[in-house]
Amino acid sequence: MINKIIVFLLLLLFINCSSKKIDINDEYRSYQIAKGLDPSVKRSFQHFKDFLTYKDSIKKQNVIKSPFLKVNQVYIYYSQTETQTFGTFIDEGKQSVTFVIYSDEGRFCLSTFDLSSTFFSPPENGIIKLIKPVSVEDFGGFEITNDFIKTSKRNKTPFKEWYDHVNGSIKNDVIYFTEGYIGKEYKFEKKWYAVKKKFDFKEVYQPNLKTEKFKDSYGLTYFRVTGEFNVE
Repeated sequence: MINKIIVFLLLLLFINCSSKKIDINDEYRSYQIAKGLDPSVKRSFQHFKDFLTYKDSIKKQNVIKSPFLKVNQVYIYYSQTETQTFGTFIDEGKQSVTFVIYSDEGRFCLSTFDLSSTFFSPPENGIIKLIKPVSVEDFGGFEITNDFIKTSKRNKTPFKEWYDHVNGSIKNDVIYFTEGYIGKEYKFEKKWYAVKKKFDFKEVYQPNLKTEKFKDSYGLTYFRVTGEFNVE
């Protein structure tokens, strides 16, 4: 039995390692050929940087032209913290709202607040107004193909680092997330040993929240959000 398990694991490892993936060198070679250049001729690093700039511009145009995703606009989702008991005191948990923005650079930004946050006015007729601007910061990347979106969020503790991938589909200004797994760094692929998990949550587009895009001192994207949103 143990020998069968070992053989099975070795087979999985072989399949994973032998799978042919398109890497950056293959893409650079194709770029050179498309430009009428000989890939065997050594070129300056600047030429490779031009290729990366071109690659980023194509990715950006694909995101901007998406008929499904509201780029550089705010989506929100609600969550409820779990009820906890501390002696005779019962904490019923708090309802939170997360602002999510998918930028034209293929990055996604988010920030989470309790609905009782000092940033918000008390709900009135199902509407909450922002008393002061909210900062929504870079937390990961995404890619979109037609109405299907893949996200990758970097997580880090003092002991380890990993990437949570959560995928879903877009319909009528709502993103429905349905699956997730531990993925590869900078790639929207599942690690061969990772187990897929089912998810069931949604992000809803909020047209009355307005955004301004900035770069921080490290060159990371963030947004300043103002306006109002609907209470679910």
